[in-house]
Amino acid sequence: MKKSKKNKLTYYLIIAVCLMISVISVCITVILSNPKKTTIGDQDATVLTQNSGTRVLKSESEKYISYIVEDYERDLTYTWQFEKTNEFYASVSDNLEIDVNLRLSVDADTKETEDINKRVDQNKLVVTFEHHGKLPEVATIRINVADKFKDGDKLYLYYYNDKTKQIEYIDHKLEVIDGYVEFQIDHCSDYFLTAAVVNDAVNNPKSINYIIIGLGAVVFILVAVTLKQSKR
Repeated sequence: MKKSKKNKLTYYLIIAVCLMISVISVCITVILSNPKKTTIGDQDATVLTQNSGTRVLKSESEKYISYIVEDYERDLTYTWQFEKTNEFYASVSDNLEIDVNLRLSVDADTKETEDINKRVDQNKLVVTFEHHGKLPEVATIRINVADKFKDGDKLYLYYYNDKTKQIEYIDHKLEVIDGYVEFQIDHCSDYFLTAAVVNDAVNNPKSINYIIIGLGAVVFILVAVTLKQSKR
């Protein structure tokens, strides 16, 4: 009787093990048969391309299509987000090309970045796009800036106009969240992010200019008062 019970237990155990192996095999087969699915945040993403240097993933919502670029060669992760419009479908293909490849670099060594570094000595992150020119529509760029700025920092975005050689104000109050910052552009060129105002930039908001003028006036008054008191 005891042997019969032991045999039944052994039999059930073997069946259970076989079922577990079958389930695991099915799961592995499903995963291997669909290797191009992963998760970015709360959204599923499809792997478009992957090699030793780069992985490009695509995620899609009701209104937007996002391309997440993991650039191993440059140790960068950034996202292009486009609104689903006719212009987008006519101009942007899934290999991230608008006539040319839309890769970007951070703090690249070019003539333009050299000029930026000469004129702006404060802490900044220069973003250079391989494509230079107008985009078919506004794109939202999300890029990791943790090496330069900390969470909560409010950043200013400036554009370097290589034709006029001027620095142009684009946006401000861009907040660093989880090491990333987002900004919008309608053309590709050289941009930079900084936590401080660039005084000689074109198109700085009037409020910023007033603050700069006010601070200059305060400094001037303090210097004048100090000099006057030192003469007594």
